[in-house]
Amino acid sequence: MTFKEFAEKLSACLSGGASTDKFARTLFESIVTDDGLDIIDGYQPSSFKSFYNGHSTITGIAKKINAYLEPENFSCYILDFKEPTLENLCNEFRKDLPGISTEDIGDRLAELFVNIITEAAGAKKKSTPKGTSKGNQAGTGKSTDLSELYALKDETYITEIKDDFVEIYRDYRNFKSLISPNPFKKYLIGASSYYSTKKTLLYAENPHPFYELYVCNDINTRSTPKNGFLVYKKDQETIQDATVEKLTNKSNYIIIQGTGGIGKTMLLTHLFLSSSKAASKTNVTPFLLQLKDYKERPNGFIHFIADAVKEYDPQMSVQNVVNKMRSGKNILLLDGLDEIPSSLRENFDNSLEAFIKAYPDNSIIITSRPVYSFVSYSKFSLFEIQPLSKQQSIELIQKLDFWDIESKNKFLNALNRHLYVSHREFASNPLLLTIMLMTYSSFGEIPSKMHVFYAKAYETMARLHDATKGSYKRPLHTGLTPEEFSKLFSQFCARTYMAEILEFNILQFSSYMDKVLKSASDRYRSIPPRDFLLDLTDNLCIMYKEGEVYYFIHRSFQEYFAAVYFASEYDDKLKRVGDFFEKSQSRSYTDKTFDMLYDMIPEKVERFIFLPYLENLIETCKNAGNDEYWEFLTQIYPYLYITEGNAAETFEGDIPFMYSFIDSVIPYDGNFEPEDYKWPPEINLFPRRYVVEAHSYFLDPSAFNEYPDPELIPDALLETIDAVYEDELPSKYFDYFGHPEHLGTTIELDIYELRKHPQRYSSIIQNMERPDFPLRCEYNDIKEYYKELKEKVQRKTASDNIFDD
Repeated sequence: MTFKEFAEKLSACLSGGASTDKFARTLFESIVTDDGLDIIDGYQPSSFKSFYNGHSTITGIAKKINAYLEPENFSCYILDFKEPTLENLCNEFRKDLPGISTEDIGDRLAELFVNIITEAAGAKKKSTPKGTSKGNQAGTGKSTDLSELYALKDETYITEIKDDFVEIYRDYRNFKSLISPNPFKKYLIGASSYYSTKKTLLYAENPHPFYELYVCNDINTRSTPKNGFLVYKKDQETIQDATVEKLTNKSNYIIIQGTGGIGKTMLLTHLFLSSSKAASKTNVTPFLLQLKDYKERPNGFIHFIADAVKEYDPQMSVQNVVNKMRSGKNILLLDGLDEIPSSLRENFDNSLEAFIKAYPDNSIIITSRPVYSFVSYSKFSLFEIQPLSKQQSIELIQKLDFWDIESKNKFLNALNRHLYVSHREFASNPLLLTIMLMTYSSFGEIPSKMHVFYAKAYETMARLHDATKGSYKRPLHTGLTPEEFSKLFSQFCARTYMAEILEFNILQFSSYMDKVLKSASDRYRSIPPRDFLLDLTDNLCIMYKEGEVYYFIHRSFQEYFAAVYFASEYDDKLKRVGDFFEKSQSRSYTDKTFDMLYDMIPEKVERFIFLPYLENLIETCKNAGNDEYWEFLTQIYPYLYITEGNAAETFEGDIPFMYSFIDSVIPYDGNFEPEDYKWPPEINLFPRRYVVEAHSYFLDPSAFNEYPDPELIPDALLETIDAVYEDELPSKYFDYFGHPEHLGTTIELDIYELRKHPQRYSSIIQNMERPDFPLRCEYNDIKEYYKELKEKVQRKTASDNIFDD
């Protein structure tokens, strides 16, 4: 086949209206390595147009790129197209490539293209193309072209593979995996070696064996829902000593959420190490991927996996990864969903969804801080990593090789007697528990306020005695005192916090630190940013380095120092700080930055943030006249969700951040739960949505195309169940499985609809306007708080006294 014929057949299915020169260029770019792209760049569009039309031979370009051919790249280019397109390609090339299918089309078209190029170049192939390498016929010992295996795969059984295997295989890929070494063995060995030791706050210079500093948290299989994410009220189960097998027995797709420092990364490391060790027996290959490294890639999620694997096996090809994912029986461990910048989240979500559709026989476990909604992850079950129990906290401290044995023993006694109960938020979190030990060693006590705790922790880390040097205090490279360093570093943290940046190379760090130093006094401007990095990693241990990238040991330190900076701002800038938090709704609700800011300067926050916010809200409501209260509901609670039965729990919609925070600090004990309130019968005039149990895999309409005959659906695909709204089920679902049993119902009470039709919903309106209705009481409390706050500020402004009495 000539290049012209090859290109025309592909163009009929793939070009999408692209010009002939661009399409031909794309084909050549897709078959070469990165080094070969320079050769492609040397040709003009007219040359590619001529190649496509057959007016010029490809001999010249073929000779130049022959040494840079990479069939795997071209295979991936083909496989990035959707299933219908691949089927069209099979029909187009079936006469040229007998037996071609959507499973092998990438390899076989790549092989054909390599043949075209090498023949045009007049040179021998540099290697045996995929799909034509030699092998022994099963049970015969004779050398046979593997193309014969393609013919065999649907017509006969391979019943014997040497003496070690007696099993039936129809698929050539399974045959190949048995007679070849595991191509990911080098990755598993390299990654396991890397993750088997860990640097922590206590062991910042010399990493310790992972299992000498790890205690496995319990995991709840049903998590607390957030903003409309449906979960069962029943069947909550706790998994102890978690393994991949225990988790995937519950669901193939899992999100494990947990607060900062609770041990999500350590959990995934444990799952990777334990499953990697057992891989030869279970035939399940784990892949541990750091989502903070996720970048937008034109070739999708597969290339993200391949890039992670190549860190430990540079020779690994993308095609190997594609084949491995096709074979199934892999577990993807994705760490830090919340660390993907918001600008990349949509791209990630789409890439992940496409990956699941293309490779459905793999399992995925994702960790994340709790975020506002996981609703888009409809296939995933939401689990929750639990805080350490008292016994687990004690076990972790006992494992740690702490330099002050006497202080460690005293801390253990205090933890057992009273500290775990009085400081549960700190003591049940592995990272904060370690800092508690260090702080206790320095001060003999643990502060109860979070910002005071971090201040003491910083002081401990800044003046940390080197265990090998007696009472020697390590000087800072910057020559600053800890107080001076904190002041400058707090602005750095505030800038990067607002930009949602958690990691830096030297240039990025220097860029932000230069801005800090330019705003500082002259005596600080000559300090090299690199000295700050050395202090942060070597002396303070607040950041650590991996490769060429620097990370916070935990983002809570960034949050604390950002709060320190915001607290030091001039009064007129505090309102802008409040506006920033109000607009940053996408941040996880466990972010403690604003909480610490309020604890540091409560009166200033009330005056310059709360008061302007409430003034705007209440004035807006009052402008509605007699509908003042209803305008409040429209602004804050536009929807109320009322659930019935053993189906699901839901929360009100996204309540504005600042209102939610103010409501949490005023003396109001409402905790209104709409589903617990006795509503009048008119509530049934609102649409009622039924919640049902459904097979997770078939929530995607395209899944039915894979199994046109319901009888052929594997049992494994029916094991994972989710709670969903019945009206969101694909239409074919009912044809396949009938109508599922109702677990319960959810009614969405629309405030706008109530106001629009007051006669229709008169009983509900009368009920909600009663003086004792919880939300009516809440609005009155908010107005009273605003009035008292305004009067307090006016008194202070009018007073000439230094003191308030």
